[in-house]
Amino acid sequence: MPNEKIEELGAGGSMVVTMLRAIDRISEWEGKLFSFLIVIATLQVCYELVLRYVFNAPTIWGLELTLYLCSTTYIMSGAYAEHLDAHIKVDLFYNRWRQRTRAFFDLFVTDTLLLFFCGILIWQSGVWFWEAASQGLTSGTIWDAPIWPMRLVILVGACFLLLSAFAKSVRDLMIVIQGRKPEPVS
Repeated sequence: MPNEKIEELGAGGSMVVTMLRAIDRISEWEGKLFSFLIVIATLQVCYELVLRYVFNAPTIWGLELTLYLCSTTYIMSGAYAEHLDAHIKVDLFYNRWRQRTRAFFDLFVTDTLLLFFCGILIWQSGVWFWEAASQGLTSGTIWDAPIWPMRLVILVGACFLLLSAFAKSVRDLMIVIQGRKPEPVS
């Protein structure tokens, strides 16, 4: 995702560009960091298979840990996918529109709905996390792991997604105002 500059904003424009760069770096960092959990989950599944089929001694925590690792990867990849513009779109008409029309549509429909969704998700996952942490809730399985870490992952993932969605909204606003894609910063 190129960093952009708006000459019309003057000194404020450089602050916007700096903010967008920082958000991009955060999204890239957390996306790449959490992608490694898939490797850990794969190794854990292999470990579980060896214990189960070679030694006939499966663990009580194997399946649940795999679900937690894969779920964390999925939840934490939302901001990275948003940063890369990798989320699925129905582009029957979208790709035929001019760039300014797409940015206008994204800003007032897609971005607005995403920001609203993130706000609700942060609010509800915060309540959900607090409930689990304060009451000591567990999964109720044989392993009976505490569930507050997974609920915290949902809250943190939603915050990262909100940050990335905000950056996209700012970029779309810049395109709508200028009528063209802003020039990359050199």
